[in-house]
Amino acid sequence: MGRIYYQQFKALSVTAAPQDLCSIIAGANNPIRLLGFEFTSNATTSSIIDLDVHRITAAGTGGTFSTTEEPADENDSAPTASVRTLDTVPGTSGDGLMGWQCEQLGPVNGLLGGRELQAKPTEGFAFGWNTATSATVSGWICWEEL
Repeated sequence: MGRIYYQQFKALSVTAAPQDLCSIIAGANNPIRLLGFEFTSNATTSSIIDLDVHRITAAGTGGTFSTTEEPADENDSAPTASVRTLDTVPGTSGDGLMGWQCEQLGPVNGLLGGRELQAKPTEGFAFGWNTATSATVSGWICWEEL
């Protein structure tokens, strides 16, 4: 078993589509396995949004690197993977893996127990926001470094 990490997101302002709500790229020597995620919105009116999870071979641009990844075990070292948020130019996209047309008033989540998605070193996953609806989104992702 590898090291498990969490990244929490608070009040991400999504203003464009398509864009990568968040992405994670494995480090040079450690593949990653996506274990779970959840996103919620502060929306007060109903709107259908289009989200997906897809492989990426390079991170996007226009967003920011996150620096607040937390290990599940406090004795573990810092992660080798990098997490980005709100890339307005999406990363270099590979295969689409999961997709949703979902109500913005409810959460979107996935605990992938037994169906984890794995990426080799220097590749990763992105959560694509594909609807031209502005929103403030919070949530988390969890991954394992192998």
